[in-house]
Amino acid sequence: MNTRECLDCDLVVVGGGMAGMTAAARAAGKGAKVVVVEKAADIGGSAALSGGYVWTATSLAQMNLHDDGDPRLHAVIIEEYPEVLAWMRARGISMRPPQKVLYGRGCQIDMQDHLRKAVTEVEAAGGIVVRDTGTREILRENGGVAGVVTVHADGETELRAASVLIATGGFQGDPELRARHIHPAARVMGLRSNLTSSGAGLSLGIAAGGAWAGPNTGYYGHLVATPVPFRTDSDFVKYTQYHSIHGVLLNCAGKRFVDESDDDHASSQLTLRQPGASALLVWDQRVQDDHAVVPPVAGAEPLDRFQIAIDAGARGGRAVTLEEIAGIADRLGFDGAACVAGLSAFNRQMSAEPERAVPPREAHDRPLDRAPYYVLEVVSAITFTFGGLLADAKARVLDPFGEPIGGLYVAGADVGNVFRRGYSGGLALASTFAFRAMRTAGY
Repeated sequence: MNTRECLDCDLVVVGGGMAGMTAAARAAGKGAKVVVVEKAADIGGSAALSGGYVWTATSLAQMNLHDDGDPRLHAVIIEEYPEVLAWMRARGISMRPPQKVLYGRGCQIDMQDHLRKAVTEVEAAGGIVVRDTGTREILRENGGVAGVVTVHADGETELRAASVLIATGGFQGDPELRARHIHPAARVMGLRSNLTSSGAGLSLGIAAGGAWAGPNTGYYGHLVATPVPFRTDSDFVKYTQYHSIHGVLLNCAGKRFVDESDDDHASSQLTLRQPGASALLVWDQRVQDDHAVVPPVAGAEPLDRFQIAIDAGARGGRAVTLEEIAGIADRLGFDGAACVAGLSAFNRQMSAEPERAVPPREAHDRPLDRAPYYVLEVVSAITFTFGGLLADAKARVLDPFGEPIGGLYVAGADVGNVFRRGYSGGLALASTFAFRAMRTAGY
């Protein structure tokens, strides 16, 4: 593109991840001329780093049970999800058979296949996908949007369009925004995500008249061993301690602070808020054999996550007796005696009266009593944020008075308050809101 070039199209999509490329391909399939603007060197965003599991809760009631986000926005996911899968199949995207994922159900898709075909479909309809290009502003005319101004190596380009979709993937890539909207300790937390989702779309939306959806400190993340290198998408998987729901988490004072069985994602958020923003994860040989080395989803590679983490320099150790855990805990800066006392109390409660445990233990209520014991210091690592732009169930960006801004839509992690505490699939969130936005826009 040359300096001050002006192009006309039907739809501009800001962001080329799962939400953006799904929306672009969907609109192109309906005859729209689409321009996708991606600031990274290639498309895909965090979706390109994911395992490709497009899953969600099987009902609205189930989703509402596991998360206290906006039920109207929850309904968008439930309603559009079957349409997304049917569309993927109709396009010939490689998909594994449906399977159980956490408390829901979904399919693993070939993400690269989907992304490649989306580009082909956009280009076949006369659109383009531009990379290494930022978006400076969203243009407004007559109370609605009129396009965007992009910034690239050759200068600026004005893209004129009646519809603009914001789909930049959240703000987890910006340490200061994390500290402001999540928790001060989030400034230095691990990032198991792409680096470019740094809140640009949210800033664009607010500058165009949109509103922030309100306080939401939630995010989707996992507990990971520390310190370990996060260099590739495979690191995101092998250092994540998915089995923490079967273990015990202790803070530096040796106290349990969460129902570990509730969800690894919930535990991750509460760990961030502990002194030092870390916790001690302890499990026994039974958990090691039955859960720690077992893939979190069918078809994934079995890994000894404890040994992989230790070999990479993670802080932890193996104890032959419960009492030996004190020495490991002390070495890591935790109160060793209190940790052993806390574990002993947990075991007594699980053996006699699990219903009296504080914090409660709703599931996986078995004592850790089969030596040896595995101990890892863990921290929270973020994948995407839950706070974002105020939107309605038509995926329209709303102003501070709750009125829609004509032609301005939002999808994926840029939609605020879909989730708060829980999580029902990031790829489903992205693709379903992409579908809803395009449906509202007439595609």
